[in-house]
Amino acid sequence: MPKKIMIVDDEPATLKLLQSILSSEDYEVVSATNGLDALVEIQHQHPDLVVLDIMMPEINGYDVCFQLRFNEKYEQIPIILLTKREQEIDDKISQRINIEYVPKPIDTSLLLDKIKFLLA
Repeated sequence: MPKKIMIVDDEPATLKLLQSILSSEDYEVVSATNGLDALVEIQHQHPDLVVLDIMMPEINGYDVCFQLRFNEKYEQIPIILLTKREQEIDDKISQRINIEYVPKPIDTSLLLDKIKFLLA
């Protein structure tokens, strides 16, 4: 049974690219275009991992991340944050709340390596 990955990004081109890459790696891919939809879909889809953009409308990626981390039902879901601004993510904070991050533009090899590590 393939692992399910949820991609959350408000940029259609990024969603399409990631869906293609992850599907070709035999992952089941579901998506949302904003943080609010992501929180609803996570309840329905029960993903094994979330790839989450930071800068989005409605609810940003940080808020989604914190809501997941402070909910016992979802706190163990691995999260990879996508960001155009690496400096925003403090390594100590990311370690404390158990998240990884990948800068944009996305290095697909780096992203796939992190996904494989987190789902192992």
